[in-house]
Amino acid sequence: MTQSSPLIIGAGPVGLAAASFLSRHGIAARIVDKRTEPSLLSKALGVNPRTLELLESTGLTDKLLALGKKIHGATIHRGDRIVAQVDFEQLEHRFPFLLALSQATTERILREDLAERGIPIERQLELVDSPQLAEGKAELVHTETYERHLAEASWIVAADGAHSIARKSVHVSFPGDTYDRAWVLDDISLATDLDPNRAHIKFVDDGFLFMLPVVTGEEEPGEPTVWRVLGNFPEPLNYLSEANPIGKSLWNSSFHISHRLVEKMNVGNVYFAGDAAHLHSPVGARGMNLGIEDAWVLAELAKRDQLSRYQKLRWPVDNAIVQRIRTFTGFAKGESFFKRMVRNHIAPHLLRLNKVRQTMLHTVSGLDHPLPTWDD
Repeated sequence: MTQSSPLIIGAGPVGLAAASFLSRHGIAARIVDKRTEPSLLSKALGVNPRTLELLESTGLTDKLLALGKKIHGATIHRGDRIVAQVDFEQLEHRFPFLLALSQATTERILREDLAERGIPIERQLELVDSPQLAEGKAELVHTETYERHLAEASWIVAADGAHSIARKSVHVSFPGDTYDRAWVLDDISLATDLDPNRAHIKFVDDGFLFMLPVVTGEEEPGEPTVWRVLGNFPEPLNYLSEANPIGKSLWNSSFHISHRLVEKMNVGNVYFAGDAAHLHSPVGARGMNLGIEDAWVLAELAKRDQLSRYQKLRWPVDNAIVQRIRTFTGFAKGESFFKRMVRNHIAPHLLRLNKVRQTMLHTVSGLDHPLPTWDD
């Protein structure tokens, strides 16, 4: 039996961020992951202002800014017309932009930070069903040798994703809904006059397209921009009247969108963060960012020996965001005749209203709620 205080299950961006934040409070975490190597694929493409704010004191924000591209706003298209624009410069924040940077690069920066701090990532260790997980006892199996380990921790960060074994081990329900129709993404170079310093949303009869530059920090001058083209229907590239693909897709994937939230943010000594706690559509660019905020709150509470406040502080925030993004997504994809009418003919006019524009800006930026106050 090995002991660790705490144990972090999952070395994606949320688990890595949790280890980084905890280490700065003098809390040495053990972090394990079932994968042999880090993933080179990037579900998330943007680091929002709230995340840049939370990472600023660690020095990692400067490293991310040096590699990413500042996205200054979003342009909404219908057909060949621009029907509305929203500009992040209207945010009253020291980071008034969305930083386009691939999740793979963000994870690399976090891994390098842990290495500098002497925190190893123990790979090929997979959590299996653990009846005593709520008591801090995790059953781990090596994915190659099948050797079993019993890891005992004072508390556990469950950052093991949408299909969380930790969540299943403590029998926490994950209520919500899943869309029937698959969404499709293509990461591909485009020849286009679309402004690469903005996100682009295009309304079409079957739903919508979302387009954002894919930035790794390794781009060479003069290279054609790689864009993510995401649609809630098959073959989204066929709807690109304003762009022509160059070569083949670097990554093509289809997936189903869910909106879900755990019934409880913790059970006993197990605390859920990131996709293990909440799922929602990529509309709003909140997935990775919201999970990193979970990790920051958890670390701040651990520093103060106040982990009992985690449920009260995080569940209402995560719930409000999942519900808001569900609503935004329903209108964006035009899932009914009424919502298509609102989306196509009323929403562009509503976005001229400051209150509506600010709601959209604050949702995308992660600034739609205040950070907790602490009882130090």
